[in-house]
Amino acid sequence: MKIAVVENNNQKTSSIFEPGFVTIYEEDCGEWKVLNRFENKVCNAKGIAAVRTAVADTIKQLGDVKIVLASEIPGIAFGSFQAAGFEIFLVENSVLDVLDSVKKEMLEVIEEQKEKLREFDIMQFLEPGMNKGEFFLNMEEILLKNPDLTTKKILIPYLKNGEFNRLDVICSHIPKWFNTDLGVLGFEYETENELPNRKTVRIVHVQTL
Repeated sequence: MKIAVVENNNQKTSSIFEPGFVTIYEEDCGEWKVLNRFENKVCNAKGIAAVRTAVADTIKQLGDVKIVLASEIPGIAFGSFQAAGFEIFLVENSVLDVLDSVKKEMLEVIEEQKEKLREFDIMQFLEPGMNKGEFFLNMEEILLKNPDLTTKKILIPYLKNGEFNRLDVICSHIPKWFNTDLGVLGFEYETENELPNRKTVRIVHVQTL
């Protein structure tokens, strides 16, 4: 597990708006080792646009790291990290004293998310259509009740079973993966109804000659 830490010269967590460093730590055989360390340039940013740009540059330097630890990440900076999918931990302490607890909490979060996926049952959201083998579901309703899920995680296990003739999906937009993955799974789709922020997409088996 990799964790990015906003810290000062004394290896203590600091605010994203204070001079210091962003350091990437990774656990190796029970010890936290420094993978990379660079200057925190967000602290020099003045104004909303500059803060967003500085945070975006920091995120690029973090690569595949999605956990950030600091004593404070206020306002626009917090929103920018959150929008980029980061788990954010705000702790004021010596870095090496808190890395283990952050790791433990993240593992608990990951396990909770896995548990939710195991508990999810698409059948409770499927509604029968006019004819046998025809169903429809409201994707927006599912995502509202299950914010940790994605359209892919919801639909692909059901599509792999293929136990339907037609599936109408009500959604706000057509997921990009429909164009790349549906054909591989043996399906095609078309848009049946289209209103602002609401579409009905029909999924059917690809017809073979």
